[in-house]
Amino acid sequence: MKVRGILEVCWRGAFTTSFWIMGTTQRHLVNLDMLLTDIEMLVGSEYGSLAHRKLLTEIQRVLEALEVAAQSETVSSFQKAVANSGLAGPLEDKRMPGIFRRLIGYVLDYWDAHNKAAQILDSQFDGNADKRLELLQVKGIKAKSQFKTVARAMGRTDYLHFVEALGLHHEDWQWQA
Repeated sequence: MKVRGILEVCWRGAFTTSFWIMGTTQRHLVNLDMLLTDIEMLVGSEYGSLAHRKLLTEIQRVLEALEVAAQSETVSSFQKAVANSGLAGPLEDKRMPGIFRRLIGYVLDYWDAHNKAAQILDSQFDGNADKRLELLQVKGIKAKSQFKTVARAMGRTDYLHFVEALGLHHEDWQWQA
């Protein structure tokens, strides 16, 4: 009798835990889908704008949470959750949230360095401006290079999904992956 009671408690605990994990993963996928819809609504002239950067930062945060939640899931349960959310193309692999998060980080680093460099060029040049400008340009080049390396490794199809979903239809991010 006691053995049966222990098995029932263990089964209930496992069911509740897997249900909670699935709910968390599903919640992150829904949040991600909503943010991607917001990016789709941006017009082309808003590329790199404050609104675009905020959305990418928020997507990066959701992807980080999704990556953590996905660690507790089996490959099958993760794929099922992604398929149910409508994000099956870009996120069918459990590793993709982490890869997308890294790529978004490189885009944000590039934009940050590019904007700071433009501010230096627009402002009056002083003795240290040359060094700061050079460091920022190197930071921008490094971020773009890292982005390109990861994008090539992920393959053309996944790269095109990424660029499409995040509104990165700009010459900064267009090349053969």
